[in-house]
Amino acid sequence: MADLLQLRVDGIKWELPDTATFYLVKAIGHKPVYKAGQFLTLVFNHHNQEIRRSYSLSSSPDDERLAITVKRITNGEISRFLLTKVNIGDVLNVVAPAGVFTVNNYEDEKDLVFFAAGSGITPIFSQIKYVLNRPGKSKLHLIYSSQNKQGVLFNNELNELLSAYPDRFTITYLLSSEANRLTNIRVEQLVKEQLNFDKTQADFYLCGPFVYMRMIRLTLMYMGIHSQQIHKENFVLETVPVTGSQTNYAPKNIRINYEGEVHDLVQGENQSILQAALQNNIRLPYSCRSGICSACVAFCKTGKVEMAKNEVLTDDDIAKGWILTCTGHALTDDVEVEYR
Repeated sequence: MADLLQLRVDGIKWELPDTATFYLVKAIGHKPVYKAGQFLTLVFNHHNQEIRRSYSLSSSPDDERLAITVKRITNGEISRFLLTKVNIGDVLNVVAPAGVFTVNNYEDEKDLVFFAAGSGITPIFSQIKYVLNRPGKSKLHLIYSSQNKQGVLFNNELNELLSAYPDRFTITYLLSSEANRLTNIRVEQLVKEQLNFDKTQADFYLCGPFVYMRMIRLTLMYMGIHSQQIHKENFVLETVPVTGSQTNYAPKNIRINYEGEVHDLVQGENQSILQAALQNNIRLPYSCRSGICSACVAFCKTGKVEMAKNEVLTDDDIAKGWILTCTGHALTDDVEVEYR
């Protein structure tokens, strides 16, 4: 399939009894280029049905090998398969790294505050490693929630970074086993304690369960933090509120520009742009199909598109023309979607 890469498992490291890191190298050719905080989408064929799952890269672009860290999920057939059946030497089909959960302007004199819960530390670990490996005036603060001390992912590596960059990096561990949970009051307290610079210049990165991130986001906005300073990532398929204004979408003519080819097609009644493309054998990138991962992000060049769900693009992204094709519906007949 034209949109897929092949990566070979070059090593496996068990981080916790239910969590392992898979080190990956390109089976043929060069290592894929990616940004810290992005993810890989793995593609499997199960009973003649294509299944896709996204996993954040725990490696930094500076590392020789790509790495994904997989936690076993209750009733999760793909995580169970990876942790029990995949071995060193096996080749995985993946979509090229993607995602908008990336760190920007980290050289500036500003605070970068990272909130992670459980395995939500994975993309944030990649970001922290990458930023600290570069000169800059930013201060990094990690606020990491976990069930207990034994469940802290990358504990040794994080503490090594803390020792190596004591003037630039801080960690606050919050353990549920010690009745130390993150609340809106605690969020406000920690942010006020840790910020070194003007809060209007700070950036906040959130990764964890939907309810956890919603609480943090609402608290930050209550504190006067602008929504565009808040970035979040979530691959857990939970109930996400429908935000579209319509419950029925009429058929529309759309144009898709993908990999240098232009396709004119009809988006059927209540079809998303992605569904219409796949029905016409146009293999656009995607993963969650739920508006939460950004694997399907594209640029709306002309026309009007409404997203029924969106938990990843900011207001600024949308104003610039970015859309999620998995939940995006053309509202006009002049919609042209372009992949850049």
